[in-house]
Formats: sequence, structure tokens, C-alpha cells
Amino acid sequence: MKTRLFFALLLLSGMSLQSCMQTTSLQVLQPADMRIPDHIGTIATIDRSKPASGFLNVLEGLFTGESIGQDKRGRLKALDGLTHSLTRTPRFQVKPTDVELEGTNAGENMAQPLSWSEIETMCKIYDADAVLAIESYDSDVMVTTSSYLEKYKDKEGVERTRTKYRATANLDVTIGWRLYDPKTKIIEDEFSVHLDESYSATGDQESRAKSSLSDPVYRAFELSYRAGQRYGMRIAPVSVNVSRSFFSKGKGLYKDKMKQAARLAEAGNWEEASAIWTQLLSDADQKTAGRAAHNLAVASERLGRLEEALAMAEQAWTKYGNKTSRNYIGILNQRINDDRRVRSQLPSRT
Repeated sequence: MKTRLFFALLLLSGMSLQSCMQTTSLQVLQPADMRIPDHIGTIATIDRSKPASGFLNVLEGLFTGESIGQDKRGRLKALDGLTHSLTRTPRFQVKPTDVELEGTNAGENMAQPLSWSEIETMCKIYDADAVLAIESYDSDVMVTTSSYLEKYKDKEGVERTRTKYRATANLDVTIGWRLYDPKTKIIEDEFSVHLDESYSATGDQESRAKSSLSDPVYRAFELSYRAGQRYGMRIAPVSVNVSRSFFSKGKGLYKDKMKQAARLAEAGNWEEASAIWTQLLSDADQKTAGRAAHNLAVASERLGRLEEALAMAEQAWTKYGNKTSRNYIGILNQRINDDRRVRSQLPSRT
């Protein structure tokens, strides 16, 4: 009983806190996994994973259930995802091409690297500094079914059992990439992205369970798209959306001031909102001052003043005991570290 009461009070406390807060979103540059040399600013993308043996690829499709041409559409989706990532970064300009070259027999493994003369020719044609190629592509879509017994009550309330069916789709995509740098004659990166996904549906017949599944081929294309995005985020700092929470309510004499500042922040007037929160630091009670300090930290982060945001969040926690700021301190420390990494990954010209 005491345990249930404790969790009920904890839930009510969390709900009360959420009702006092609003959420704002901002875009931040997420650091890449690696640094690419400064002289590479424009990248041409190509597909070099076309199977050299069409017969083997069709034969594989017969055994795995893949439709003919599915892998080609998946490769195009992967390149689309890559392009989308690289349009969200100040680091590179991406130039998609229609170049499609043969790889290994089945296209599942990386072939020997392209010659530097081929890379130089493509860079000249597309006015690019480097070539990024899909070197291998493999996708598997498998649907399996199983039966199980389900208990239910009939109209008279008698418990009975019936047979139900579960269809499960297992998707798997592996894409190999190479980034060629003709200036240094170095392959800057050779990396495979692997993503998988499983989902299921049920029905009173095996066929109905299968038909209730969302199209696994379409889902495999979406998985390929995400794999392309993932690789883009490996080589370039990419803009992502993050959310932050700030306090919108106060008590007593300071209730109206907190509401006014929240409305200003909601309208994007963070400087004006900050002026009110700064005033509340010295005028308001301990709890409201802590909320104002936390809000000032959020405002400073939005305005790009990360060190100032960290100092204010630390003040909100250590001086005023605002527990929300305690977690925010860790987030800001990570953001400051990420910002340093991003700066080191961006050449001076950007």
C-alpha cells in the first residue's frame, strides 16, 4: 500500500511539474564521427554496387523473396538519404550523379577500389573534390508466420481458446561506402552501415496476419534511406532538432511576470523574456528565482552562448535547488564538448 502511494505521489509530482513547463525546439550541429580534410568541399555521389551478374541476383531474389529491381530502388533510396543529410550541413556541397557502375557479382561485397584515373575523371566532369560511392548493397526481406493459442470469453462468459496467427517481417540492410580523395590518392573512409528492423501483425488466419503487415518492401526502402542518412552523419556535422523545457508559471506576486516572459519566449523574443527572468532573480522567492535562472540558461543556449548557459544552469541548481537544472547541466556539458568537435570539423572557409 505504501509503495503504491509513493508511486502515485511521484506521478502526481511529475505531472504537476510538466504543467508548469513549456517546450521549445532548436537546431544544433551534431558532430560527425570523423574529420574529413579541409580541401574536400564538394562531393560527387555514385552507385558502384550494381551486381556484375544479373542472373545470380535474380536467383538470390527467388530464394529471399525480393522482387527484381528491389535492390536498385533501395540503392537509390540510400543515396537520397545521404543527400538529405549532406544538405543539412555547412561542411559539404553534394552533387548527386547518375553514375552506376558494376561491383562484385552479387553486389553484396566491396570490389577492389576504383582506379584514381577514374576518380579524377569523375571529379573533373562534376567539378567535385572527392567521390563518395556505394560500393556494396545487400537487403533481405523475410516474412515468417507462426501460430499460437489465445484465451477468450464467449458471449456466455465461458473461457475458451482459439488459434491465432502472427506474421513477422525481418528486414536487414547493409551498405558499404568508400570516400575517394584524388588529391592525396587516399581512400578517406571505407565503412559499412548495417540497419535491421522487425515488426509483426496478427490475424485469425495466416493470410490475414500477412496482409495486416505494412509493406515490407516499402519498409526496406525506408531502412535504406535511413542508412544513407546515417552515413552522411558519419562524415559531416549535421543539423538536428533538439527540445528544451522552460518554466512558464510562478506563484503569488510573480505569477504574471512568469506568464509574460513565457509568452515572449514562445513568440521568439528571448532577449525580452530574459530581461524579465533576470529581474526575478533578485526580486522573486527562492523557487521562482530558481525557475527564472533555469529559463535564462535555456535562453542563453538558444542564443548560442553555451558557457553562459552552463553557468546559469549551475546557479539554478546549486544556489536555488532547481532539480530540472541538475539534469540540464549534463546536457549543456555535452553540448559544449560537441560544439568544440564541430568547430574542429569545419574548415575556416565555412
